[in-house]
Amino acid sequence: MERYRLKNIIIIILALVNVFLLGSLMMRQTSRQTTRRNLEAQLVELFAADGMELNTGAIPSEAPPALLHMTRDTAREQEAARLLLGESVDSHDQGGGIYSYAGENGAAVFRENGGFEMAGTLASEDAEKVCRDFCEMFSYDEPVFQLDEEGNGTAAASCLFDGRSVLNGTVVFSFEQGTLRAVSGTLLPESGVDASGEQKLLTGVAALTAFQNVRRESGAVVSAVTEMYDCYRLQSSTTAPMALVPAWCIVTDTSLYYVNCLTGAVTTS
Repeated sequence: MERYRLKNIIIIILALVNVFLLGSLMMRQTSRQTTRRNLEAQLVELFAADGMELNTGAIPSEAPPALLHMTRDTAREQEAARLLLGESVDSHDQGGGIYSYAGENGAAVFRENGGFEMAGTLASEDAEKVCRDFCEMFSYDEPVFQLDEEGNGTAAASCLFDGRSVLNGTVVFSFEQGTLRAVSGTLLPESGVDASGEQKLLTGVAALTAFQNVRRESGAVVSAVTEMYDCYRLQSSTTAPMALVPAWCIVTDTSLYYVNCLTGAVTTS
């Protein structure tokens, strides 16, 4: 009987401990939410004092994506080359991080920093569909076509990674009389490695503060912030690996502003 009572007491104690821990977690969560709401309200007031409208719904609550280091994927390059040059392509390592490919439809060059060029008669039938297929297969958004009545002109699309736009990563298709003659731009690997480490990335609130400071210094005319979302900026060179640096895009009524999540640097489109 005593053992049974002791068991019940232990169960009650454990239940009380769980209730206490749950209550403590809820209090912490409530405190964080209250602090966040206060920060957002203060930010809205600061923007209003400068004659700018900022809706709290435009301030993102999620953390920005991680800093990613990327390793070149030559198999992906070969797949892209085959799609436009033909299934049978010859490859050659030219040294210095440059690979060349030749096929029945033309030739291509791919570089260590993700840049590439292709030229030839890459598609003469359903050329626009070929461009859309290329963008879908290799992670670009929907291409925007600017062609005249004779089929001369270009189409362009931005790189996407994990569904996010890559600011300075694009692909451009060139047409002559409806035939796809050249393609150039950036081809990203399919994956990257989290390289954020101990670095603290700017939150949405911190990014808006950095934007406000720069706007004041520059005297730029802005009356409203309408949207804000996370994205990437591609960093690449011949001496360093490709990296996707997280950034916040701040959409205003006059322009787009980008805030680097690592450095806080603000640029505009």
